[in-house]
Amino acid sequence: MKKVICIIILFIVIIFLYGRFIEINSITVHDYSLDIKELPESFKELKIVHFSDVLYTKNKLQLSKVTKLINNENPDIIIFSGDLFNKNETYTEDDFNIIKDNLKEMNANLFKFAVIGENDEKYIDKYKDILYEAGFTLLDNKNKLFFYKDETPINIIGINNLDNINELLNTEIPSNYNIVITHKPDIFDDLCNLNIDVVFSGHSLGGMVSLPMYGGIIKVDGAKKYLNKYYRKNNSELYVSNGLGYQNYNFRLLNVPSINVYRFDEKK
Repeated sequence: MKKVICIIILFIVIIFLYGRFIEINSITVHDYSLDIKELPESFKELKIVHFSDVLYTKNKLQLSKVTKLINNENPDIIIFSGDLFNKNETYTEDDFNIIKDNLKEMNANLFKFAVIGENDEKYIDKYKDILYEAGFTLLDNKNKLFFYKDETPINIIGINNLDNINELLNTEIPSNYNIVITHKPDIFDDLCNLNIDVVFSGHSLGGMVSLPMYGGIIKVDGAKKYLNKYYRKNNSELYVSNGLGYQNYNFRLLNVPSINVYRFDEKK
């Protein structure tokens, strides 16, 4: 009996050490294909890289790895869905410069977009300055119509709330594909009733600990219903990033920090 107890204790210790020191410092890439009906010819094989929830904790190596992974994908568009900072941390000017330099080194062939996470509010002026200097466009309840070798645009919308969502969807030049970037995924219940094709979000950190056949188990406000990787409702899709950092719990299990890569393909 004592032997069994010792084995169980050893197993628990190994799991803890793995989640605390190995998995949380790893990064994986999730690759998705966006099947789009009537995709404009010019957008075929367009590639978007999405990262979220850096929650920077002075881990220069982790952020540097993220930058290299993103650049290795040679993205056309880079999307950041908020929480660059951790509101529980105190930052120096050196920290801000490290963050800015890494974001600046992230290379996109077309655009770099970002929205605001709740952790960023504490340092909102610095957040906006860093994004601007790093070449990111902040979509704070704003949209961007972009064309690529064609006359048919795609509409990318960044939102924190639904105050002017209808205005952002009713563009002067019609778009047959609408992308929304938002930090908290539970807003999806409202978005899926609108003319929105896909939503990119973060915030949940994948539930921190993930169980097979169930998913994430640690729920936070704004990600209590939609905290796992993918959902489809009505005609809208939701992709939730696992994020890269941690908050409150310096631990992950079966939920490796990640970036998402989306490739545009025409729906058959």
